[in-house]
Amino acid sequence: MTMPNPPDAIPEFMHEQFAELSPETLRGVGEYARTDTYVAPDGMPDSLKKSFALQDDETLAAIADYVDELAAFLEELEADSLEAITDDSGDEEEKWGHRRILEWHGG
Repeated sequence: MTMPNPPDAIPEFMHEQFAELSPETLRGVGEYARTDTYVAPDGMPDSLKKSFALQDDETLAAIADYVDELAAFLEELEADSLEAITDDSGDEEEKWGHRRILEWHGG
C-alpha cells in the first residue's frame, strides 16, 4: 500500500494535524466528518474540531476519505502516526530506515 496523497480540497494546516494522530483517532475523525454529530473522537485536537465547522460538505467528504486511507496505511505499517514514521529529528540511520519503509511501501 502506498502512502495516500491528501486531496487539494483539504487545507494544508489540517494535513499537519492529521500527521500527529493515531490510526484509531484518524478513523474516528473520518466518522466525525461523515456524520452530523457533535461528539468528536478522543484524541482529536480542539483546533481541528473548530476547523471542521468551517468546511463545506465536499471538503468534509475529502477529509473522511483521506483519513481512512491514511489510517489503513499506518495500520499496515503498524505505526502510531505518520509523524512517527517521517520524523526528521532522529539520527541519519533512523532517517534512512524510515525512508526505506516508505520506499518499500511505494511512498
